Amino acid sequence: MIKPEYDDNWPDDVKALYKHDMEEFWDKTLVPNKWNQYKNLLDTYLRMAEPDKSLDILDVGCAQATLALLLAEQGHNVLAIDLRQESLDYAKSRYQSGNIRFLQHNVLEVELTEKFDLIYANQLIEHLVYPSTMIDRLKSMLKPGGKLVIATPNHSYLISGHPSFTELGDPKQWEHMQFSADGDGHFFAYKEQELVALFSRSGLNNITSQVLEIPFLSGHLKVRYLHRFLPYAVLNFFDRLLLSTPFLRRYVSHQLIVSGIR
Repeated sequence: MIKPEYDDNWPDDVKALYKHDMEEFWDKTLVPNKWNQYKNLLDTYLRMAEPDKSLDILDVGCAQATLALLLAEQGHNVLAIDLRQESLDYAKSRYQSGNIRFLQHNVLEVELTEKFDLIYANQLIEHLVYPSTMIDRLKSMLKPGGKLVIATPNHSYLISGHPSFTELGDPKQWEHMQFSADGDGHFFAYKEQELVALFSRSGLNNITSQVLEIPFLSGHLKVRYLHRFLPYAVLNFFDRLLLSTPFLRRYVSHQLIVSGIR
């Protein structure tokens, strides 16, 4: 992947994307806890793609397309979709190698003839008040035996201040809040059982869930100050240690990932 060159003529949205990109992927010294947090998420996703096979993969809401570009570099065939053309233009500037296509569209409306072995929808479903529509839509894009993977903030996290999906009540009253582009647009979060139930209702099988990213890796609860001194391997060790505790793990984890098979 190519490190992008800053352009002062970029619109503010792209400048913000560049800032996130530098902090999360390119320069660990800027905000170490963001870099560690993002590395952990990327590693989790990359492990889900079979390394010895060339898969057809869809990355929905790809933003700067870091995951999509890495998957393409590993030999997979990737389609990266986002609502915002400026995000895709920025992503293209980072391209170095691999089979990847970029498409500006709303995944709820796009018509695709191809089917996929694996679909990622990262940090997207918490911006929609009709999640079943998206899950059903993405399921229809899977090959038989294909896997859908959705990641979202965990409602049960001890410092989560948002209502859960079912606590929102009538979704119509929240429609105006949909499609915000960043974390400051979150207005609810999912409980594990809520998202698992949505997968089950759509007819997906072999549904699994996992939580990840305790404060040792997110840097929450002031732990971020340790990230300048402790290497990623040490932080990751404590993360996995705490995640192995059946009762505590749900409450100390920032992220929730649910997957299912068509």
